[in-house]
Amino acid sequence: MNVLQLLDLFIQWDWSTYLADYGQPNCKYLRVNPVTALTLLEKMKDTSRKNNVFAQFRKNERDKQKLIDTVAKQLRGLISSHHS
Repeated sequence: MNVLQLLDLFIQWDWSTYLADYGQPNCKYLRVNPVTALTLLEKMKDTSRKNNVFAQFRKNERDKQKLIDTVAKQLRGLISSHHS
């Protein structure tokens, strides 16, 4: 796994590209393992929930959590479809 590609994916929040191009020989995030990405995403979600007890009351935080949940669900689907 290339750490720079993983960091770029998270900093750019470029999940649509990652999910659309996954498995292609020339994809931008070729070296990012979906299991690693999912693990890191879930750690972010857990940390965010622990640090923001009242986060569910702020629309911004709720939207961010929904987006993280959606990406995590898509990653799980990607993992199960490529590992079965």
